[in-house]
Amino acid sequence: MGVSRASLGRGPAIVTFGGATLFTRDDLVPRHAPEWQAVASSLHGQTDKFKGDLVIKHSLTLFGHWSSLGVLFPAALLNPVVGTSLFGAADNPLVILARNGDRITYPNSQITKLADLYLGVDSELFAAAVEVTSIIKNNANPEDAGAYFVRDTGAYAETTFAMTNFKKCRFSAAWGAKTGFTSFIGQKGFSLSWALDAKPDKVDGYGTVDFYVGSGGLVGSCKAVPIGPTMAQIDTQQGVGSAHGALLSTGAADLTITGTGVSVVLKNASMVETGTAFGIDPLRVGEVSWETTRGFAAGVVSAVATVA
Repeated sequence: MGVSRASLGRGPAIVTFGGATLFTRDDLVPRHAPEWQAVASSLHGQTDKFKGDLVIKHSLTLFGHWSSLGVLFPAALLNPVVGTSLFGAADNPLVILARNGDRITYPNSQITKLADLYLGVDSELFAAAVEVTSIIKNNANPEDAGAYFVRDTGAYAETTFAMTNFKKCRFSAAWGAKTGFTSFIGQKGFSLSWALDAKPDKVDGYGTVDFYVGSGGLVGSCKAVPIGPTMAQIDTQQGVGSAHGALLSTGAADLTITGTGVSVVLKNASMVETGTAFGIDPLRVGEVSWETTRGFAAGVVSAVATVA
């Protein structure tokens, strides 16, 4: 048989999610991989498999637009309440629309991993992909048409690609009023990452119907080679001489990292790891790591971070 060029569909796409239009740095490659479980007998071993669940993960490596922050870093995740639903009562669609009109809609989607950030000039702003998870839509059966996604076509319209939102700039930091850390810079910028304890909520015969915030909540962390503080000041702030059993939060203060039009604050951050380097190329002061702790104001738990 011959090959029709009309069957060789391809081309990039945009993503709409939470009311925002997102542009990605890498191609969009969603994979639909159901969870298959083995059917086996003692006599014959594995003879078949059955479908147990379908959870679709979208790994979106974003272009460096500093925009749609309320969508990418929602308050419900930056100030999480453990045990609460991530998907909520209403479905939130993720739509991929290609320039040729090919469209796929995932009706029930939410962020389950925040995008890591590199605050500096020498690398990409979004250092790692934001993960959006799509599951069965509310009140649907797995076998229902459109329960997980719908393929169709739609009218593509060119969306404003605002380079005014593109961010590459110098950053500086302040760690509370701590000696040596009231103003410092990072030799290799500031690398921020997030650990969100997103746990699946499963129901027999339906699979994953929700995710909830587990006991780990959200922990924000930052790594940098600080230029400014001395080794002695770093050792003091790490509390090397403190007794075992001392709380990490004892030395906590807000770590504020700012650049032109960008501000990220890791709330109640404490130093968890330091380093010293001996060699021709590295600075004597090695990489320092901070992690957030949950602070309390009048007994009320505080946010983990702010991103603005």
